[in-house]
Amino acid sequence: MMKRLMTLMLLPLCCYAEDLTLADGTVLKDAEVLRKGEEDLQIRHAGGIEKFSYTELSAALQERYELTPALVEARRKALADAAAEKQREKEAAKAEKERILQENQAARLAALEAAGKHARYISGADVIQLCSSMLTLEARAAEFLAAEWNRREALRLNLEVDTQRFTAETDSLKADFEKERKELATLRSELSDKRAKVQEQADTIKRKNDEIAALRAEISKLNKELGRAETRSTNTTVVVDNPVYVPTYVGPTCIGHVHKPHRTCPPPHKPRPARPASRPRPIQVSPGPRPASSARPASSAHTLPRR
Repeated sequence: MMKRLMTLMLLPLCCYAEDLTLADGTVLKDAEVLRKGEEDLQIRHAGGIEKFSYTELSAALQERYELTPALVEARRKALADAAAEKQREKEAAKAEKERILQENQAARLAALEAAGKHARYISGADVIQLCSSMLTLEARAAEFLAAEWNRREALRLNLEVDTQRFTAETDSLKADFEKERKELATLRSELSDKRAKVQEQADTIKRKNDEIAALRAEISKLNKELGRAETRSTNTTVVVDNPVYVPTYVGPTCIGHVHKPHRTCPPPHKPRPARPASRPRPIQVSPGPRPASSARPASSAHTLPRR
């Protein structure tokens, strides 16, 4: 149905295209009026589709489409009066409804008084006082909790006026309450993340300290081993199992007497070198023929004895 009405509204109001003149003398070629509003016209022409206010139309077009300033002002006034009348009716209906609710609540309260019952309403201060021993509440949160309690109490006692009043109060405080609760949840999440990071850093520090302690123990162990090695190297005596001795050189023998080789005593801490197995015989020198006057007896002291 709505689609059909929209189609009818968009149908051109004139059955043929014509040239329309505006108030400033502008001529719209092949113009067709598509829709008439309260204060304007939607026109399709050679240049496209445009919307023109009644002040832009010529006097002839204003008369033709009932958009003269007087008619437009009258329609405005009528619309304003209709809106005002509707508002007055709405307020009157609301007042009548509130009056009825007040009467019903007064009757309900009278019945409760007759039965010895009454509504147990509380305030934000009462909530803070009740919860002070267990937790700390802000004033807004306490007021919200009190309003919610009062709403449920009025609803339990079927007090419609109080129910509406406390419902409106709860709705006004709920936004702030939810905002603070989200902020608190965010802060708790950030606190949990920070605690996790702190614990991770503490674990890292402990691991590093353990590694440092292990390295210090290893260094101490190496220092001790190095000290023992230096002590052993200082007190070590080198012992040669098979010593090698070089015999002393013996010079040539002098003729006429036997030359005994000079012996050198080894150091006290060294053993005496072994004697060679056999000594080389000295070389006997035979003198050549000599003259008779210079001949010497065979038993001369210069003759080497025969062994």
